[in-house]
Formats: sequence, C-alpha cells, structure tokens
Amino acid sequence: MVGAWFARTFKALEYRDYRVLWIGTSLAFLAFMMSSVVQAVVAFDLTGRNGAVGFVSLGMGLATFLVSPFGGVVADRFPKRRMLFAGQTIIGLNFAAVGLLIIFDLITIPLLALSTLVMGAVFSFIGPARQAWIGELLPPKDLPNGIALQQVGMTLTRVIGPFIAAGLIGLSFVGTGGTYLFMAGLFVFVIGSLAMLPPSRAVARGGRSFREDMALGMRHIRERKRLMLAVVTFIGVIMAGFSYFVVLPGFLENELGRSSKDMALLMAAGAASGFVVSLAVAGAAGSRHAWMLMVAGGVVLGLSLILLAAAPNFGVAMLAMLAIGSGTGAFQVLNNAIVMREAEPAYHGRVMSLTMLAWGVNGLVAYPFGALADRIGERETLGVMAAGVLAIIGAAWAASVPLRPGAPAIEIDAETLPRPAGGD
Repeated sequence: MVGAWFARTFKALEYRDYRVLWIGTSLAFLAFMMSSVVQAVVAFDLTGRNGAVGFVSLGMGLATFLVSPFGGVVADRFPKRRMLFAGQTIIGLNFAAVGLLIIFDLITIPLLALSTLVMGAVFSFIGPARQAWIGELLPPKDLPNGIALQQVGMTLTRVIGPFIAAGLIGLSFVGTGGTYLFMAGLFVFVIGSLAMLPPSRAVARGGRSFREDMALGMRHIRERKRLMLAVVTFIGVIMAGFSYFVVLPGFLENELGRSSKDMALLMAAGAASGFVVSLAVAGAAGSRHAWMLMVAGGVVLGLSLILLAAAPNFGVAMLAMLAIGSGTGAFQVLNNAIVMREAEPAYHGRVMSLTMLAWGVNGLVAYPFGALADRIGERETLGVMAAGVLAIIGAAWAASVPLRPGAPAIEIDAETLPRPAGGD
C-alpha cells in the first residue's frame, strides 16, 4: 500500500527533464518565500506600520495584475527556456541590488516597493512559462501530478524559507542585507539548472495577432464552465484570505506582545503543515475527488483565520497557523491541478497567467488590508478576511453542483495543439 501511494504521489518525478525543472523551480521559490519574510521585516522596521508592509507588496501586486495576461500570451508563443533564462537573471540581480542598498543604509520604502514591482512584472512572464513548459515535459496523464508536485515543492520552500530567512536575519554579520544577497546567489543555481534542459518549443501563431491570441484564451476559459469557476474561485480566495501575512508583524507586536521577527516562526509552522497536506493530496490531483477536497481546503482556511483572530497567546496562534497551512496547501495544489486538467494544452500559458491575476489582486488588496488593520485592529481585519474566504468558497460550491465536477477525459482539439515553431 505504501509503495503504491509513493509511486502515485511522485509519478512525475520519474521524468528526468521534469525533475531538473522541479529542482530549479523549488530553489527559485525558496528565494521568493524568504523574500516575503525579509521584506516585511525591513518595511515594518523602517516605519513601524502595517500599511508600509502592505505598500511594499503593492508593487508586486500592481505589476502582476497589469502584466500577467500579456505574460500568458508570450508564454504560449515563445520558447519557455529562453524566457526563464532572462527573467530569473533579472530577479537575481534585483535581489542583489536591494541587498546592497540595505547594507549601505540607502533602502527606503519606495525603493523596496520598486523592487517588488520589478519582481512582479518579471514573474508575470516566467510563471506562466514555467507552468506551460510542464505541459511539454509530461504526458497528459501525468500532468495533474506534475502540477501538484510543483506546488508541493513550493510548499516545502515555505517551510524552509522562513527558517533560513529568520536565521540569517538574526546573524549580526548577515542581517537583512546579507539575506537578500543570499537569495540572489540561489538564482545562480536556478539558471544553471536551465542549462541542463533541452530547448523548449514555440507554438505556431497561425497568423493571429497578440490581441487575438489573448481573446482566444479568454474565450477558452468562458466556454469551459468548470475551468472558469476554478479560476474565479482561486482569484477570490487568494484575494480574501492570503493577505494575512500583512498584519502578522503588527498582530505579534500589538496583540501578543512578541517581536515582529517571530513572524518567521508562524509562517514556518503554516508551511510545515501545508507541505504535509500538499503531499497527501498530490496523488488525488487528477481524481474525481479533487474539487471536493479543494473546497474543504478553503473551508479550513476560513475557519483557521477565525481561530488566529481570536488567539489569546502565541501558542494558540501557532496552532491556528498550522491549520491555515493545511487549508492553503490543499486548496492551492488541487485548484492548480484542476485548472491545468480542464484547459487544453495550447492554452496553458494564457490560462495560468489569469490564475496569476490572483496574486496581483492579492498584492493590490494587501495595502488596504494593512491600512484597515491600522484603523480597526489586526484581530478584526483577520475576521474580515475569514468571512470573505468562507463566502467565496460557499458560492463556489453552490455554483459547482449543476456542473457535476469530476475528472473527465480532456477533449483536445487537434487544431489547437502546440506545434514546433523553432526552439531556443
């Protein structure tokens, strides 16, 4: 039984090229997860306000919201490896620049927000490209598992990242500036992993314009009701419930009497449980139970935010974060797998770029949530987030009933399948 579970859960890692991409992607996510902690610490230490933490996140949110639809079209048109080479080089240099600004005491909130703006713009291109490339490296039957394992890797970095960030920040000879330089160094290995992969392919454009390709992607989502419901649900839940990190520094200091740096411990606790749950559901990503399990994850997230809001001490807050991690892990892994399963391969880049709008919207609402916490309090703001998540999940479940969600075979139109049009 254990052997069968192991084979089913890690099936996609049997493919060498996917395995190399998975390792490089996990290292990139490790840097991203570290950055979410260190940038929050820098912003809060500079100002002492929740709003500043949200304002810094606004840069990435704004860029992702505005650019990601274009990034999806580009990902479906051009070689993915070339895009990842360029984009990940820029992100590595961006981290290095921020680290040097901190070391020389030149960092400001606007400059920190500018760095997240750059990162959001670049990620809007490389995120859909990476997801679409998985569709090239794996056969359709193993694609849901490959998408799920990518989310498992991402969740694992959420466990490791905060601990590494907290440890490095706590070292006087490293600090926040040195932590940014460490994150930049990780991208040397990320870029090296790309050199080990074969050239990716572009998709024949068929004489269509950039705008026409974007419109086709939108029409593809509208015509597939389950796909559209999954995308809209993802955007809504991410927008309402995934901004809790914005109020964590203030929640710790103002409500629990702890240092804002203890945010790393809470984030790591949530990531640890998220990793366990993500791994547990990865094998079910292509099953008929995927939708029900995804909804259950959303419900757990909403209820856990209520528990966090009511936490009387740090111990209860840690328990709440364990539950939050479980909910977010299940929801994100299964939603991404459902989206890729329901979309035709030729549209993977464009479809995933629209799910990335969720992170753009998340960044845009981070600042209002931070400002709301400054006005009404961190506990009350967490309650607002919880109510939003539960309302969206409830509406999604009701809308899914007549659609009879399951795991049907994908109907693929041969005319829309990717065809070689030159690699990189």
